[in-house]
Amino acid sequence: MELKKWAYRSQFNFLFTFNKNTMADFKVTADLVKYDVNFTTYDVSGYVTSDCNSILFINYGTNAVQIENVTLQQNQSLQIEGNQGEYTTRRFFANFISSGGFNNLVTVKKNYIL
Repeated sequence: MELKKWAYRSQFNFLFTFNKNTMADFKVTADLVKYDVNFTTYDVSGYVTSDCNSILFINYGTNAVQIENVTLQQNQSLQIEGNQGEYTTRRFFANFISSGGFNNLVTVKKNYIL
C-alpha cells in the first residue's frame, strides 16, 4: 500500500507536512522574517521619516503634538501598521502645539533586517 503525504500552508507561512495514515515524518517549517525595533525621541517640530513596517507615536510631553492632522494629547498614541512584508517610506510631520509645557514625542519603529 502506498502512503501519501499531505501538506498544508497557512497564511503565516508555516508548512506542515506529514503522513496522513500514520502521522509519521511530521515536519513544521516556517519562513520567518527578522526585524529590529528602533526608539527615537523628538522635542522639536519637524519631519519623522518612517522607513519601516509599523510606527507608533507616543506623546509623553505635556504639550499636544499633531502628527499630520491627528492631535495627540499627553499620553496618547497613534499606531500605523503594515501587513507582513509591507514597508512605508512616508514622512510624517510632527508639530508641537506649545502651551507652556514640554515636548516629548517617542516613536517606535519596526524595521525588517535584510
